[in-house]
Amino acid sequence: MSLTEAVVSLFAAPPRPLCWFRLADDHVLEKGYRAEPIRPREDYVVLRMREMSLRFARKLWRSYYPVLHGFVRHGTREENTLAGPGQLKDLSDSHLERIINLNQRLAGPIPYDGGDLSLVVGLYSVPAEEAAKALIQTVTEVAKLAGLALGPAPQLALVVKTGVESIFKLDKCQLQLGIRDTFSGETALTTGVYVGLAAPRDTVRESELWLDKGRLSVGADPIIATPYTQHDYMILAIERRTERDDWGTLPAFSDFEAKSAKIMGGPSSPPEKRKELNMLWPEFLQALDATRELTPAHRKKLKGAILGDLLSRLTELEQGNPFETRSVNGAPARVRSDDFSLLDVDTDSPSRDAGPNPFG
Repeated sequence: MSLTEAVVSLFAAPPRPLCWFRLADDHVLEKGYRAEPIRPREDYVVLRMREMSLRFARKLWRSYYPVLHGFVRHGTREENTLAGPGQLKDLSDSHLERIINLNQRLAGPIPYDGGDLSLVVGLYSVPAEEAAKALIQTVTEVAKLAGLALGPAPQLALVVKTGVESIFKLDKCQLQLGIRDTFSGETALTTGVYVGLAAPRDTVRESELWLDKGRLSVGADPIIATPYTQHDYMILAIERRTERDDWGTLPAFSDFEAKSAKIMGGPSSPPEKRKELNMLWPEFLQALDATRELTPAHRKKLKGAILGDLLSRLTELEQGNPFETRSVNGAPARVRSDDFSLLDVDTDSPSRDAGPNPFG
């Protein structure tokens, strides 16, 4: 049985009814919230489990471990996210009245291309046996690595997929809250907040539900609304990003960074450094254009910013300045002109256009 089949088989079992809908934008009262279109080929999409309320399901955790699993597919890209007992430690008898603010990233940043975005998210109860706990914790830790160590991600993703599949094959593994949905590419995707309630659809009045300060409340208007306690629920957010902060960890950059740092820190003269960088640049562009982890708009911006950074360093070296002052995290800092690092690249600085020999 494949992972998808294992997940779907659990969804086929009769869990408690779940009402799933997008909360009206004017009912999301959080400061700064604004529904925005997610532009194909320009933006990244992030799916995040914001919070869960599990007052009724908590009684299960005396003999079961909670496992939150997210599976997202967009085009040929698939992401598995797993949160085990370590992250879900608040699911215990000592926190019966607490809202669990997970803020758990389920997927992304994913370069959005305008196609379908499929989502399967479930909170599962897994038999509380030591072997099961060890398996859950191991897969959870590997899942974290798969999201960070993007070089060996295919191998790590396979380990995560196999581990999740093994967990779902355990006897008595049950779905407690689950959603399965596809955001069609035929309809413009926008940021938004989605609510899943463990309640029959015909009993839910969406017009009386509000989200304020991370809490779901119910009432005729937000002023008189009170915290929602009638049913267990989960809240998922679709977020938009124009850039991804971890771009420097992508494989397309790591090799170039090492080679560029060696050139800039080497004993050769600035004119020789320019020649060496001109020879290296096409190799970098080829690797950068091949990566599917960046949007075209962000890729173009990064090319210009990195080129501008290196040209600025070369100019300082030619003028005999071993240090230059630049903005690092919004504050002025002195950096060595010959010590190149992607961490020092200011992606908000004016970018440079690259010609046949961009370094002169």
